[in-house]
Amino acid sequence: MEPAANSVQKFCDAWNAAFAGVLESLGAPAVTGSWSVPLAATAAPVLASDSMVTTRFQVSKSLQGSAAWLCEKSVAVQFAQLLQSEALDPAAEFSEINRDAFAEFFRQVAGQVATDWKAETGVPIDLTIAESPEPPATTGAQAATLELKSEKFGALALQLVLDPLLCAGLLAMPLAEEASAPAASSAAESADPAASLAMPPNLALLLDVELEATIRFGQRNMLLREVFGLMPGTVVELDQLVNEPAELLVAGRLIARGEVVVVDGNFGLRVSEVAAANQRAALLDL
Repeated sequence: MEPAANSVQKFCDAWNAAFAGVLESLGAPAVTGSWSVPLAATAAPVLASDSMVTTRFQVSKSLQGSAAWLCEKSVAVQFAQLLQSEALDPAAEFSEINRDAFAEFFRQVAGQVATDWKAETGVPIDLTIAESPEPPATTGAQAATLELKSEKFGALALQLVLDPLLCAGLLAMPLAEEASAPAASSAAESADPAASLAMPPNLALLLDVELEATIRFGQRNMLLREVFGLMPGTVVELDQLVNEPAELLVAGRLIARGEVVVVDGNFGLRVSEVAAANQRAALLDL
């Protein structure tokens, strides 16, 4: 396969690996993903129905275009239930609560895709859920069907459609052959984080230890007289621009960066960059 064509497949495989990583973090063991319908050009319309859910992502930064995922509601509701730590019931109603949880699940997967894609290719991208749920145009698009399996949920199928603009951008971005080595490393890390982090065999004993997590918008050094001079209405200017990502610190160590969001009236952080595995493993030294 030519390197340029391979870049489209690599983008699809990044989604596959991200699904596995997020699902395993939600308690689904040994997730495997395979393309039951391989990636191919399509001119046929993508049929959506009342039984299906469409999630379309707008791709920006170094790539432009959109990518849409389509799945049956019985599949979507199981992803929502996993996120909410509920028992899986594919026959459950796809309620507004489940719809919101499903969207949040996809945001987590997309965030992992963006992080892994930049780490592997050096090309930063943003993946934002589009307001319009319609799938992209199919003339000149590429489509494939991903099947995810686990002991937790059996087989779940989703269809991916990449619009022509995104396909053209990927095709114009050849990837070096040596990029396959980091990809293999990333896949191995997702499959077995303990192996890549050289974690101790009794790690399970530490997983329930609580650590303090802090979101930092910026910082500055202040003279003691400035501290004593603080009063209501004082503005403290930080060293960070408003369009720069906030930082997530765990036990005082920088672990991730991302966009500040509001979830159910509370502040949250949508992660866009994650520290290297060995840096996160340093938390074990605390």
